[in-house]
Amino acid sequence: MVDHQVVSMEFADGPTATFTITAFTEAANRRTRIFGTHGELSGDGTNLRVYDFLNRSEEAITPDEYGDMTAAGGHGGGDAGLKDAFVEAVATGNPDRITSGPRDSLASHLAVLAAEHARHQGTVETVPDLSDNAPTPPTPPPA
Repeated sequence: MVDHQVVSMEFADGPTATFTITAFTEAANRRTRIFGTHGELSGDGTNLRVYDFLNRSEEAITPDEYGDMTAAGGHGGGDAGLKDAFVEAVATGNPDRITSGPRDSLASHLAVLAAEHARHQGTVETVPDLSDNAPTPPTPPPA
């Protein structure tokens, strides 16, 4: 685990994202900010805030408590949510409860491996396109 890292990403269809991780902060939970054309979403692991640029309205959302953000605490309910969705999908035979599949999981892991490779090598990396019409992806870079 690094003590500080910034990853800048540019997606094939234009959007950009920046991911920052730092071990030295007073923030106890992850903080997320997503900016779009019409508004922004921000969260701190406890509360969500949605701001609409068009009508200048703000909505605060307080999700149910599901444990702390640590692995032992169930990642704030994320672990239980994944488990519950999987069990329900299998029990009912309805895969709609599983919102991402192996291709999405592989794509996210390849992005993280590329970021780690770039950190070690000081390079810019390209993550393979895993969309349904993409060619077979190449072997990911070594970690």
